[in-house]
Amino acid sequence: AVDSIKEVYTAWTCSAIIVLHGSLHVSIPVMFPFRPLLGGKVEVPCYFTMKDPKATIINPLSHRIKWSYVTKEKVSQILVASEGKVHVETEYLDRVTLVNYPQVPTDASIEITELRSKDSGTYLCEVVHGIEGSKDSVNIQVQGIVFHYRAISTRYTLTFEKAKKACIQNNATIATPAQLQAAYDDGYHQCDAGWLSDQTVRYPIHEPREPCFGDKENFPGVRTYGVRDVNETYDVYCFAEKMSGRVFYSMSVDKFSFQEAQDQCVKLGARLATTGELYLSWKNGMDVCNAGWLADRSVRYPINIPRPQCGGGLVGVRTVWLFPNQTGYPHPDSRYDAICFQGRWLIENFRYSRVVSLKIKESNTSILNTIKYIVGYYIIFERLVVFTNVKFDSVSLIVW
Repeated sequence: AVDSIKEVYTAWTCSAIIVLHGSLHVSIPVMFPFRPLLGGKVEVPCYFTMKDPKATIINPLSHRIKWSYVTKEKVSQILVASEGKVHVETEYLDRVTLVNYPQVPTDASIEITELRSKDSGTYLCEVVHGIEGSKDSVNIQVQGIVFHYRAISTRYTLTFEKAKKACIQNNATIATPAQLQAAYDDGYHQCDAGWLSDQTVRYPIHEPREPCFGDKENFPGVRTYGVRDVNETYDVYCFAEKMSGRVFYSMSVDKFSFQEAQDQCVKLGARLATTGELYLSWKNGMDVCNAGWLADRSVRYPINIPRPQCGGGLVGVRTVWLFPNQTGYPHPDSRYDAICFQGRWLIENFRYSRVVSLKIKESNTSILNTIKYIVGYYIIFERLVVFTNVKFDSVSLIVW
C-alpha cells in the first residue's frame, strides 16, 4: 500500500496542479438531500478543482481534506486526510472511507455504511491548501424506522410467513439484520424475540437482565437465536421506510369505537393509519398524549416529549394492551380517538380541486371504471364504492 501511494505521489508530482490566488473550489454536485435507508450506505461525492492558469505546480497530495458533521450545537470532525494518509475519528471507524483518495487526489468523496438515524444531518466537505480554503455541504436524511410488532392475540404467535404478512399489512417490510443493528446503535432496546428477513430470530438489548440475557449474557448487543424453522412462532421486527401523506388525529368528547373510528376517518377523506405510518410520524416528531385506534385494531399514541402521565415518562410509540403482560388489543367497542392517514395526492390537490356530483346507477360499472381510470389513484372510490358494496344514488368526485 505504501509503494502504491509513492507511485501515485511520484506520478502526480510530475503533473501541473493549480491552486494559487483564489483558484481552489470545492463542489458537492448534488441538487437534493440524500435519503438513504437505515442500515444501508451512501456515497457522497466531493471534488475540488484549481482554476488559475498562472498558478504554480504543487504537490498533488498536499491539500488537507476534512469532513465534518454539523449540528446547531457543534461541528464534529469525521476524518482528515493529507499527504496520502487518512485519519478517521473513533466514532466513524470501519464506517467511513474516502472512496478514491489518494489514487485520485482531487476526489474527496466519502462512503458511509451501517447508517443510523442519528447520522441524519449536514455534512461539510472542506479542502485547505496553505491559507486558501473552500468548502461545500450536503444534507443526509436517513430514512425508515424499525419497530417491534406483536399479533392481536398474544405473544409469539407468528410463523415466518405470517410475520412477513403482518409487516406488509402495516405499510412495512420485515426488517433486515442490518436494520435491526442500526436501530440498536441508535439506542433501540426490546426484550422480545422477533423474526428478521434472513429467517433468524433476534432482539436488541442495551441493559441485560433476566430473562433477556440471550447468547451475550451480561453484555449489551443484539441477541440471536440463529436461523429458525419457518413454522416456529415469534414476534417480528418490521421496517417502515416512508409514507406519502400525513397522519393526524380525529378527536371527539365521546371518543370512538373501532368501527366509528374507521367511519370517521373515511368522512375526512382518509382511512385509519397503520402502525408503520404512526411510527414514521413519531420519528418525524409527532407527540400526542391521547390513545387512538389504528387500522389493525391496535390502540397506540406517539410520545416525543417525556412526561409521567404519558406512557410513564418514556418516549416512543406507546401501546394500550388488554392484559398486564402486554398482550391483546382492546375490545372493538372500547372508546378512543381515531388516528387517520391521508394520502399526499389528496393533500396536495384538494385546495385546487372542485367537487362534481354525479348521478350514477349502481349497476353502471362502465362509468365507475371510467371514473377510476380518470382518477388513477382512487382511495376515495375504493372506500366508497369498490370495497364497501354500499348501494348509492350519487357520488362526489374530486376533480383536479
